[in-house]
Amino acid sequence: MESFFEWLQSLSVPTWVSESDSIWGFPTVLFLHSVGMGLSAGTAFIIGLRLLGVGRPLPVSSLRVLFTIFWGGFVLNFVTGSLLFSAHATTTGYVPMYYAKLALILVGVILLLPIRRFVDSDASDGVIPARLKALALASLGVWIGVIITGRLIAYFS
Repeated sequence: MESFFEWLQSLSVPTWVSESDSIWGFPTVLFLHSVGMGLSAGTAFIIGLRLLGVGRPLPVSSLRVLFTIFWGGFVLNFVTGSLLFSAHATTTGYVPMYYAKLALILVGVILLLPIRRFVDSDASDGVIPARLKALALASLGVWIGVIITGRLIAYFS
């Protein structure tokens, strides 16, 4: 694995991201990663809170648009996260917290799939089933975990 991490980190774009003095390098990539996190985890949080009863006057069906915002943030995070990882692959590649973050992201996306089906259904503006509330609560916990593990990566690198 070490040779792969060294090769990845030595590519021109990751080298530019990590070593450039330009504001368009590391600072911009990190800023865009934070924006993507806000868009993806933030919208997942709004959806979860609404399913748990916060903002009851807001129809659940009106949350449909948030899934587009979620996926936009997710794609932005995928691109910027890949750049951040590749710029520091020889250190981040050995940090268990990084892999915990990836696992939590996977769980968070999987939890959003049945939530999305419910929000898209005709029944979404009726009573919210207990099962969906449990999924929403789990989703909130998972996205909090994604943020915490992502932040902790810097302390373990």
